[in-house]
Amino acid sequence: MKYIAKTIMLLTVVISIFSCNGVSPDKLVAQTWLNVNNITSHYSPNFFRNLQEMKSKDNITVIRNNEVVKGTAVEYVNQYVITPLVEAQKKVEKLPVKEDTEEIITASLAVYQYGKTVFENEYLTIATMMDEGKPEAEIYAAIENLYIVHDPVMEKKLDRLDELVFPYAKKHNIQIKTYGKGLQ
Repeated sequence: MKYIAKTIMLLTVVISIFSCNGVSPDKLVAQTWLNVNNITSHYSPNFFRNLQEMKSKDNITVIRNNEVVKGTAVEYVNQYVITPLVEAQKKVEKLPVKEDTEEIITASLAVYQYGKTVFENEYLTIATMMDEGKPEAEIYAAIENLYIVHDPVMEKKLDRLDELVFPYAKKHNIQIKTYGKGLQ
C-alpha cells in the first residue's frame, strides 16, 4: 500500500512539473509587453537631445573594465540602448509558445527586431555623426528623417502588440496601467 501511495505521489509531482511551463501570465505580459519599454524609452528625439547635450558637455560615461569612464556616443548607444534590448529580446525568445501566447510572442519579437534594426543602424549612424563632430543641422536632419521613416512602422507594431496583450491581460486578471490608451 505504501508503494502505491508513493507511486501516485511521485506521478502527481512529475505530471505537475511537466504540465507547468514555468511562465505565469504575469511574467509573459512583463517580458513581451512591459519590457518593450527598453525600446520605447529610447525611441524618441529626446534621447538624441540628451545624448547631444551630454556630448557637448563631454559628459558621456560608459562602463569599461568595470569602471565608469568617459565614452563616445557610439559606446553609449551600444551599452545603454542596444545591449539591454538584446537581453530583453532573448528572454522573449525563450518563452514557451502556447496557443494563447503565440501571437503575443510573435508580435513582441517583431517590435524587438524592428527596434534593434533601427538602433543598430540609424542610432549608431547618428551617434557616429556626433562623435565625428558633424554639423548640428546634418545631425538634426538625420534624426528627423529617422522618425519620419520609422514612426509609422513602429507605431503599427506597438499597436498590434497592444491589441493582443490587453485582452490576454484582462482574461488573466492582470492590471495594466497605461497612459492614453489600453486598459486602466
